[in-house]
Amino acid sequence: MPRASAALLAALLLTALNAAKPLVIDDPVYVAFARQAAQHPTDPYGFEFFWYEEPEPAMRFGTVPSVIPYWLAGAMTLLGDHPIGWKLSLFPFALALTGSLAFLLRRFAKPFATPVIFAIALGPTILPGFNLMLDVPAFALGLLAYALFVLACERRDARIALAAGLALGLAMQTKYSAVVYPLLVLAHAAIYRRPREGAVALVVATGLFVGWESLLFARYEQSHFLSGLERLRSIEVLPALTQAASEAPGSVPFYWILCLLSSLGGTLLFPGLLAGVGLGAKRFQVAVAALVASAAFGAIAVLPRPPLFAGEGFFGRLAAGNPELFVFVPLGLLVAIGVASVAMRLLRGSAARDPRPDRVLVVWLLLEIGGFFVISPYPAVRRVIGLGVAAAVLASRAASLREDAREVSTGVRIATAFGLALGLLYFGSDLADALARRGLVERAAQSFPQLGARNEHESRWYIGHWEVQFYAERAGMHPVVAGESRLQAHDWLLLPNDAPRQPVSLPAGYFRQEALLAATSASPWSTISAYYDGPVPLRRQPEIHASVRILRVSRDLVPWLQGSPSAQPPGT
Repeated sequence: MPRASAALLAALLLTALNAAKPLVIDDPVYVAFARQAAQHPTDPYGFEFFWYEEPEPAMRFGTVPSVIPYWLAGAMTLLGDHPIGWKLSLFPFALALTGSLAFLLRRFAKPFATPVIFAIALGPTILPGFNLMLDVPAFALGLLAYALFVLACERRDARIALAAGLALGLAMQTKYSAVVYPLLVLAHAAIYRRPREGAVALVVATGLFVGWESLLFARYEQSHFLSGLERLRSIEVLPALTQAASEAPGSVPFYWILCLLSSLGGTLLFPGLLAGVGLGAKRFQVAVAALVASAAFGAIAVLPRPPLFAGEGFFGRLAAGNPELFVFVPLGLLVAIGVASVAMRLLRGSAARDPRPDRVLVVWLLLEIGGFFVISPYPAVRRVIGLGVAAAVLASRAASLREDAREVSTGVRIATAFGLALGLLYFGSDLADALARRGLVERAAQSFPQLGARNEHESRWYIGHWEVQFYAERAGMHPVVAGESRLQAHDWLLLPNDAPRQPVSLPAGYFRQEALLAATSASPWSTISAYYDGPVPLRRQPEIHASVRILRVSRDLVPWLQGSPSAQPPGT
């Protein structure tokens, strides 16, 4: 299949599969910001957003740069209130990703461009993680910027370098972690001695980024980028890190390394197998490695449920509660060793050929590793998207330099088949979890009349965020905001049992449980929420994936924050 056709088909499949999945995890955040941009296009951060404990100014809520909110705002305006349409509108980002991959693979690993495009685009780091979130679009724009810059250097064309700079600026205003790609452009300019093109691209990217932040400063008297950094420094981003630092001083770097190895072993086995091919593995050896890895993933579905044992200390409890670490970390070590060996072999063997492509790919890999440790506020699969692509391109280049074409071609096909199967396993698990979670909220909303809700004055409330927030509000429920919401006797409350944070105090005597609803997922493996914010990307599916309680309010009250001095809320 021609590379252009492969890129188009992979982008179409990526977009269509993503559109079939309900909203999950942080998707409602970007929906809320997009609605603001659609309704008030000149005031994108001029509202308060409620997510965890209490409403806060959108300007200071995390880091939500403007590109995706404005893009989704356009989709909402054109397509209406249809999440499937919003996701389909992301097709240009998918095409930018696959098209840029096709271009770069033609330069670095031409014989294997088509299989690698499919294995990356439909692999476990991109296909399940696309959603409405920022990471895949930001990576796609960063990759597009780098591809344009490579072309600008080849043609010595400042106009293409200018386009690369625009794409870089948009990438960083899609997600600030895309700062990796200006550094990659800088490295490429230095290695290929193209200072003019590098200066044009970086000046344009900096001007676009700083210019937009300056407009925000003029509008709101603060920069969203600087406000986001300040907020990340002032909050407890991940309790596990704080706990590790307090219990075992100096252990936080080890925790990050453990999470990186877990992500490598859980999601980057395709680059690992490609690395084996590049190092000279025969097709039989690649097939055996793929079968062993498949057996390891099959074993996850039957692992003992945590806690596995009575762990002592932070890391003992971490291992006891995450038995998948015993699968992923050894696999991750093998992937790391394989990719590192490929990198060293390419650097050592480049004397007989132009060494610059090998050097720039190794620098790209190192930048992505550095980005994982420096930029990531907490471990998640989306933190290794760029690392996986850099490793796959590097390993593909090593494979393309081998002379035994038949062995190499078969080995690449085996690795690709495994990578696609693993991507579908992750996506199928994520889809099953997402359907179960959406269905649970919808069943709860339909249960109110069956439980006796008759009066239109009986308000329906919910506590929770992630997809619960989106689907509960679509069903007409209202969020419980501490200190503001006035719950009256005979109102109803939806309370998820697996909410990571329950911000408000629910005193005894004010509620009566009317129902307990549970949801099971159709997949033996589970991604939510481990794939998005945990030390392991995949878990054994629990017997009950999620559950909610439906409570009836017995007495009037205004709930207050947990731990507040006003822990006993007054009646209204």
